[in-house]
Amino acid sequence: MRLTKNMRRVAAVAFAAAALVGAAATSASATEGTWTISSGSSCVALEKIQLQGGHDYIAVDPIANAGGCSFGVWNVNAGSWAYGPTSSGAQSPWIYDGPGQLLQACVFGPNGGSCGPAN
Repeated sequence: MRLTKNMRRVAAVAFAAAALVGAAATSASATEGTWTISSGSSCVALEKIQLQGGHDYIAVDPIANAGGCSFGVWNVNAGSWAYGPTSSGAQSPWIYDGPGQLLQACVFGPNGGSCGPAN
C-alpha cells in the first residue's frame, strides 16, 4: 500500500504529537534545581536535583563546613538515611530520586539542623 502525500503528513504530525506527549509525561514530575540549606553560617550545603535518564537524582553538596557539621540525604518514605550523615566536605554521590522516592538533603551543626525541600 502506497501512502499518499496527505497520509504521510498526517502520520508525521501524529508521530510528532506522540513524541511530545511522551517527553512531557517523562519529565512532568521532575523538579530540577539547586537549593541552599544551612544550620547557621558555619554549616551550609546545596541540595541538588538533576534529571538523569528521565528520572530525578539528588545530591548534597557542602559549601561551608567550619567543623561540627553533618550532611546527609534523608529518605522521607523509609524514615532513614539514604546517604550519611557524614562530616565530609565532599559532594555525595547522585542518589536515585525517581517515582516512589521522597528524598531531601539535610544539614546539622552546632546551631541545630535543617533540610531542603522533599522531592
